[in-house]
Amino acid sequence: MSDDAMVPIAILLGRGEALTVAAMLDAAGIIVHVGGEYYASVSAEVVAIGGFRLTVPVWQQGDASAVIAAMLSEPAPAVSMQSRRAIGRLVTAITASVTVLSLPYVMALGFKAMLAVLLAPTFMLGIPVNVQGRGDYYLATTGSD
Repeated sequence: MSDDAMVPIAILLGRGEALTVAAMLDAAGIIVHVGGEYYASVSAEVVAIGGFRLTVPVWQQGDASAVIAAMLSEPAPAVSMQSRRAIGRLVTAITASVTVLSLPYVMALGFKAMLAVLLAPTFMLGIPVNVQGRGDYYLATTGSD
């Protein structure tokens, strides 16, 4: 394999995680390319594109593996419930707005006719806000280049 060949070091499902790992590798002086870097979506379609692929030159794979191994050895931070609460407030506000605006129609047409409209905001709960999943890391088997 030539020295300028790029090898995969990680395939990650979260854009934030991919860019964070790439920035960490870049700060360590490692050349890194993020495939799909400009793809941003709140849906799980990132799985369809194969995740965000991080590649490094073959001659820097050992150094990149050491940096990522050090990162993975750190304890995971506590999960914040702030985003879940924010989504709950948003859904509550939209549900209240739809209920107030559709109340005259419910009174005129009946509750069964408006059930789909009134339940529409609850379908927003199915929108993934933060894709959680373990990425695939392809670390070098030895710490050497």
